[in-house]
Amino acid sequence: MGTGSSLFHRNDEDDVLGMEYDSNSQGVIKRIPIEVKPRGKLGLRSVGSFGRKPKGGSLRSALSVDLENPEAEKIRKDFDMYRMNKESEIQNMQKKEQKLEMENKRLRGELQALQKSCGNLRRERDAAVAAEQDALARGSAFRDDRDKVQRQFKLFRETKEHEIQNLLKARRQLETKLSRLSQGSVIDDPDSVSRTGVDISLGGGNPGDWWTALESEPSLGSSTQLHQQTYMGPEFAQSIVELNGPFTNVNKEDWHAAAASLAQVVPVIPETITSAAVRIYVAFASDTQGDVEFFLNTIGPKLQGICEAEGRYLLIIHMPITKDQQLLKMAAQSRISQAEGASIFLGILAEQTHRSTNDEFSAGHFNNPGAKPCLVAFHAKQHQSRSQTAVDKLKKRLQDSHGVKIFEYSLSQNLCDTVYYELEKITKIELGINIHEEQETTGSDSGYSEAEADTLCIGGLWDLHGEIEQAESLLHAVRSSCELGFEKYYERLNCHVAAAGPLSPLLITGDQGSGRSLLLAKWIPLFQHRGGGLVLYHFVGMPSSSSADPVLMIRRFTSQLMQHVTSPPALTCDPGRLVDEFPRWLEKVSSKTPGGIILVLDSIDRFQQAEVHLKWLLDPLPVDTRVIVSVHKQSCPKSWRSWPSIHLEPLSNKNVRELLHAELASLETSMNREQESRVLTHCRTAATCSPLYVTLLSSDLAGCGSKQLETKLDCLLAAGNTSELYKLVIDGIIEMFDDQNVGEIVQKVLLYINCTRNGLGEWELMSLIPELTWTLWAPIYSLLEARHILKTSSSLITISHEIVQDLVAEMFSDQDEVFTVAKGDLIAYFSQFLIPGSVTCRVADELPWLLHSIGDKEQLQAIINNLCIFQRLYGRGRCRELIGYWQYVGADKNKMAQSYFAATKKMEEFVGGFNGMVTLPRIADMYEALGRFLRDLGLLAQASTPLQRALEVRETALDPDHPSVAQSLHQLAGLHAQWNKFSTAEALYKQALDIYESAFGSNHPLVAKELDSLAVLFQKQDKHELAEPLHMRAVAIRKKTGLPRIGSGQLKGVDTIRRRVLQLEELALGPDSPDHARTLNELGVLNYLQNNQTVAESFFQRSLAMREAVLESDHPDLAQSLNNLAALYNDRKQYNEAAPLYERALLIRRKVQEGVDSHRCLKNVTFDLNITCQECSSNLNDFAKIKRL
Repeated sequence: MGTGSSLFHRNDEDDVLGMEYDSNSQGVIKRIPIEVKPRGKLGLRSVGSFGRKPKGGSLRSALSVDLENPEAEKIRKDFDMYRMNKESEIQNMQKKEQKLEMENKRLRGELQALQKSCGNLRRERDAAVAAEQDALARGSAFRDDRDKVQRQFKLFRETKEHEIQNLLKARRQLETKLSRLSQGSVIDDPDSVSRTGVDISLGGGNPGDWWTALESEPSLGSSTQLHQQTYMGPEFAQSIVELNGPFTNVNKEDWHAAAASLAQVVPVIPETITSAAVRIYVAFASDTQGDVEFFLNTIGPKLQGICEAEGRYLLIIHMPITKDQQLLKMAAQSRISQAEGASIFLGILAEQTHRSTNDEFSAGHFNNPGAKPCLVAFHAKQHQSRSQTAVDKLKKRLQDSHGVKIFEYSLSQNLCDTVYYELEKITKIELGINIHEEQETTGSDSGYSEAEADTLCIGGLWDLHGEIEQAESLLHAVRSSCELGFEKYYERLNCHVAAAGPLSPLLITGDQGSGRSLLLAKWIPLFQHRGGGLVLYHFVGMPSSSSADPVLMIRRFTSQLMQHVTSPPALTCDPGRLVDEFPRWLEKVSSKTPGGIILVLDSIDRFQQAEVHLKWLLDPLPVDTRVIVSVHKQSCPKSWRSWPSIHLEPLSNKNVRELLHAELASLETSMNREQESRVLTHCRTAATCSPLYVTLLSSDLAGCGSKQLETKLDCLLAAGNTSELYKLVIDGIIEMFDDQNVGEIVQKVLLYINCTRNGLGEWELMSLIPELTWTLWAPIYSLLEARHILKTSSSLITISHEIVQDLVAEMFSDQDEVFTVAKGDLIAYFSQFLIPGSVTCRVADELPWLLHSIGDKEQLQAIINNLCIFQRLYGRGRCRELIGYWQYVGADKNKMAQSYFAATKKMEEFVGGFNGMVTLPRIADMYEALGRFLRDLGLLAQASTPLQRALEVRETALDPDHPSVAQSLHQLAGLHAQWNKFSTAEALYKQALDIYESAFGSNHPLVAKELDSLAVLFQKQDKHELAEPLHMRAVAIRKKTGLPRIGSGQLKGVDTIRRRVLQLEELALGPDSPDHARTLNELGVLNYLQNNQTVAESFFQRSLAMREAVLESDHPDLAQSLNNLAALYNDRKQYNEAAPLYERALLIRRKVQEGVDSHRCLKNVTFDLNITCQECSSNLNDFAKIKRL
């Protein structure tokens, strides 16, 4: 029996499966009981079968009742589906796991294989690196062995060549002696058959000609083969046969004089002739100041335009009287120095003078009458008074003097009309302008002469301005009042030059101001005076200057060496080729030059990239070449320190005393013994015993009065080195002026000059500093120059020493914006000239450099893309500088070529613009210049387009048969020949040859040039049978037309300068004077060397006539002119005219013979007359007479 509780159950007991539903259950079983509680039983105790109690309900029956619910069935099915899905997913995951395991195993296998391969590659790499290092080591050893063998072979070859030359020379001497003995003549000394100091050709058969050139012009080797030696005179005879034939023998002394003129042309020419500026000094008084100002404002711009058209500058120096007594007193001496240094002296006076008028006229004319052109204009007198007495006396002195032209005027305009014609004429003569040639050039179609076009394209072989700049540097460095104990160094230098065999360069070291430049500058003229070698020198200025460009120096040296070569090849503008070919030029020319070549390079440690461009100094130098270099002791590269050296020691106490006395005496100052003792006691350290320190101390002491000498000495002796002394001197000059504005002007001048590359001209300083006048500037410059702070180089004011440059930079070190503003002012000043016709060499030198220094790449690119700037830089050979600017702005050579071609093409749109400066012929010249520039750089494809365009423009603007068209064809042919397109080059050369023959005939130098080009072209193709007739024809044309026997680039420069000297002498001195006759004779010799026989005859005849008029009948110079004219007639086989002249020269020299030299001249003239009479059948009686003599 159950209890009552079994009849009732709880709600949670009904849910035996734990199935609870709610609205969100969706038939999902939420709880399955772990333990099922038994239900209560309702049956009674069984009593028998009848009384058996019924059993209570079981769990199964309960469940079966519950599961019969349809919703539960649905849940069960969903559950089964869910379970099956999960099982399927598990199986898929297991399959994926198996696949991933298999992939992992495969990748692990591949990774192991790659690791094995990588290990093998590493081992192979290490083996390759080791093999490479071994190969490099073997290659280095092979190169060392090769260089050693090459050096040994070079020394062996040069030694044997030297021996062969000596043997040939000895053979010629013996043959000469034998011939003269057979003819009964007196035998000369061995010296009489030596070569002159100038080798006039490369000669033939030189074994050293093993290199070739890539130009259409003759290569260095072909020059030797095609152009044989043309020695002149018996001393150059190669065999007995040559002695028996007619020959030319200009007086041997004149040959040596001409050789000296070629080697030292600049020092013998007056400085005013070769200056880059034409200086006109105007002397006037207060009553003519208005006339002077009107005159200058009217004619100044006209004369300035004439000068700038010739690349020169005009300086009109006029110093009005100032009320400042200090400046008036200081300007008195400056007036004298400015009048002495002027090219032209102009006086404009009326009724008044001032206290310096007589000094001005004395310095400008009376002290050296005729030394410079002198023009004086007097105002027409209105009334008579005593104040006119001084003017009357001056006018009377001028009328009694010679070499002066006097004018009178009444109005200012009349003054301009009266004086301008003469002044313009003198200025043009000063500039070397031939009026007739000028008119022809102005009336020509192209506007450029052929010589100008060639100079534009390749630059002159002889850079006159560069030579003048170096000559001025030499003259500036050589200034000293005593020898400073350099005699022992001279001996070392002479021993180095005279030593045999190839030698390393000689290194001269020393501190700043120790006298390195002074030593070299003093030794050079001493060695040149002795003779025995060709000296080429280069003095480096400031590190930023143009002289510090080693490629420019090498180009200048190469052009000088080319003067000793017959028909030299074109001078390339490629910097790499210039540097590579320079040692070959040294070897070639030095082997043909008696005494060899001596290179003197001063301060080469200031060069830009010196070790890169001067690597050839480390190689074995030619046997006949000696190099002497000077460097600062601390900045000398390590690779140079192994050379033999001379170290300049500080001056001894004795040398300091001598230098101090000499400097003070030259400045007309002295000091007492006590003051001298103080200076000598102070100068006992290395820094105070340098020549620069003592010289600077002396010059500053000389500038103060005797009363201030003690105070000044106390101040200066506080300086312990040259830099401190310079600082005291500069401060003293600034404080010297009472007006503070003057001191500020001095600082501005130093600042502007310090910010430039090559210095500033006086006309540029006065434009940059408006308050700077000549009355103020002249005394300022005199003070700064006397203290060795500033100097003049090529008419530009520059810093005198590198120490001063550092001091100026230190002076404004606390004002960074000062240098920026100053450079901005300079850029603005030079930028105003960037129009055709106004771009000068000064603009091209300074403006790009200034923009490069401040880092303005955008504006720099615009400036160097200016065709006028390109023309100036390329025409002067500054190609390395031009290429460097393009590299700085990030452009390569191809982009540079494209920019220039686009700019030139754009310029065609402005034809006729810029006041007629832009014309088609000039554009064609620019295209040609661009093409040749690119060709030299090896950009042959880019060079073809501008050269072709130049041809098209010339054919359009000019006649198709114009010689300029032939010039374009020649350049295109050279390009194609360099490109190995020989058939095209041949056709172009022949076309150019046809045009030249049609225009000038078959016997013109340009025809010979084209024939030579064709011959070289055929030689490059090994068609020697075709080349030989062309070459022989060219030689025949040269003989017939009288082309120069030697390279005439330098001779033409000398000839031009000497013509200018002659014109000025005729203008100032009159036509008859011994100096005038000497100049005429030298001009005749120079023209004779160029085979300009007609011109040479004219000069010889004028010189002879003038010497007969002004000299005695037995003067040696008269015999010189007679001999030279006879030699000319002899060369032209006019023996009847030559014999009497030789006879007169012989009689004069017999009368005046003194010493060995005169006796040798007598023997030469006798021998010349002997040979001449042999060739003249009508002079047999004369020959017998000469035999008796």
